[in-house]
Amino acid sequence: MPSRVDEKRKRIARILRGLIAMYGPRAYERAGSGVDVLVRATLSQNTNGSNSERGYRMLRRRFPTWEQVADAPVREVQREIAICGLARVRSYRLQAMLKRIRDERGGAIDLEWLADESPEHAFEYLMSFRGVGPKTAALVMLFGFGMAILPVDNGILRVVKRLRLVRSKARDLEAERVLSPVMARGSHYALHVLTFEHAKEKCRPRNPKCDECQLVDECPFGQRRLRHAAPTGGDRDDEIVRVRRRLARFASAGLARRSPRSKGDASDEINREITGSEAR
Repeated sequence: MPSRVDEKRKRIARILRGLIAMYGPRAYERAGSGVDVLVRATLSQNTNGSNSERGYRMLRRRFPTWEQVADAPVREVQREIAICGLARVRSYRLQAMLKRIRDERGGAIDLEWLADESPEHAFEYLMSFRGVGPKTAALVMLFGFGMAILPVDNGILRVVKRLRLVRSKARDLEAERVLSPVMARGSHYALHVLTFEHAKEKCRPRNPKCDECQLVDECPFGQRRLRHAAPTGGDRDDEIVRVRRRLARFASAGLARRSPRSKGDASDEINREITGSEAR
């Protein structure tokens, strides 16, 4: 009889095949040296991808080597990464990180030695830097060294919860610890990249496109949502009328009313009501 681990491994493989069918295959591509990826990942925290990438490129144009970044006046580093936000804190932490690596590696700002370490030791070392959390450490290990680890951000966490691959109250570190060991060898990069894309394109926080998703057979959330889907397209006007009538019944029943609102406010309430019914 197959174990629960074997069943979860097979299920993850089916989910990966569905993601590939929707978005195409993804072969591993190293994003740069270990230090390159570490700096990129730290700059991407709490900001959008375009701003963090722009800040990284501005920093590299101004300072071609990491030694120059480490030794530059902190205000100059801060100015180059300002677009990323929290530039003052980021600049101090970035320089401290680079200087520590240099001191520990005998003068070289280099992390390539992590390729020969176990994932457990690499993860522990990266987490020892101030400002580096589980997701950042996992991103460095996966994109910098191709290690068997699944970085989990908010979007990926939402997808794996809806698929019930992890419990509903799991956080990013727990999800990584549960999923990384049971995934097939060599599948971590593709699953991360494709799930990240899926979280943006279809499995969105609000109004997910479950009717366009090829993972519905594996997704209890999607199956439930499709069973109780609200009318769409030409039936939307009928839905608006239905909600208006329900609100009118509440008012005629003598329920307390709030202070007068504008027509726009009433429309917003109706739209929220419809959105809520669609989510249910």
